[in-house]
Amino acid sequence: MRADSRHGGADATRAGSRAQRRREAAAAGLRLAVVAAILGLAHPTAWAQSTGSVHGRVTTGDGQPVAGATVTVVPLETGETGVETVTDADGRFREVDLAPGQYSVSAGRAELGDQIFRVLVHPDGAVDVRFVLEAGRTAAPWLRALQDDQAATAAFAAGVRANREGNYEDAIAQFRAVLEVTPTCVDCHFNIGVSHSRLNRYADAETAYRQALAIRADYAPAHYGLADIFTRQNRPEAAAAARSEANRIAVRRLAAGRAAARETLTRGIAVWDSGDVGEALRLFREASETDPALPDPHYWLGLAYEASGDAAGARRSFARYVGAAPDGEHAAVARERLRALRR
Repeated sequence: MRADSRHGGADATRAGSRAQRRREAAAAGLRLAVVAAILGLAHPTAWAQSTGSVHGRVTTGDGQPVAGATVTVVPLETGETGVETVTDADGRFREVDLAPGQYSVSAGRAELGDQIFRVLVHPDGAVDVRFVLEAGRTAAPWLRALQDDQAATAAFAAGVRANREGNYEDAIAQFRAVLEVTPTCVDCHFNIGVSHSRLNRYADAETAYRQALAIRADYAPAHYGLADIFTRQNRPEAAAAARSEANRIAVRRLAAGRAAARETLTRGIAVWDSGDVGEALRLFREASETDPALPDPHYWLGLAYEASGDAAGARRSFARYVGAAPDGEHAAVARERLRALRR
């Protein structure tokens, strides 16, 4: 990223071999974090009260932004009414203050069809969802059914709660009730597998996980579920194969998130250069949330916070950048700014 008079002239020399090793270590750490997050689906725990957010972009098949698309975010565990928003001129949307848990997120416009995903919102986390709308393509039928059929929605939510509370037989019954209505509910099969696994019914768990993968082959949680039960059955080769496939999917998604974060950061810098500090700050935040291990957004956040008069935010961001990239491109300027802000 280039430097200009607004952020202290020429920056430090680009990172050498030590910085490269740190970046590689950071990337490896984030890959492990992604793996842990996915495994968290199989090991539900009580959430803290902190909220999260969902943001993303809606485009056409050829990459053009879709403005005015309706985006709906529906909680799947509480039975509460969902929220709606519309995309801006660049096809982007954002919903904040969402309670942690599972949501369906759909986007559509009449002439372009619709698409729907199911996401897990973590406390203080941000989920990036990218929609591609194409005429004639509609949302996955099982998800549409879950949104449209209140009884199925209630049964799914009850199953999730039962799994979390350790009532595994009840959870299996609830998810099977949903499957009676929507046989292609991939998450129902997965959660049934989780329940059987907790009850040490490994053959039944494997069957359920494989039923999920028959519907969606790139469903990483089911591969991790298989790895877990194979390990517990002392089947190391099968466990390694399942874990390898799950890791491959997770790393591919991680790479996609890194690319999206860089693209957002580039747009943020262009907006910063135009003098729109408020919009630049929003984009820098989005980039940092999309890929928390990417150092550069924190440097630019520091500049934007400082320009906005938020000295505490600027100090946090500059310190985070220096901690993540001590020999990075902007490290010298970040340290200088930190010293000035601490006076």
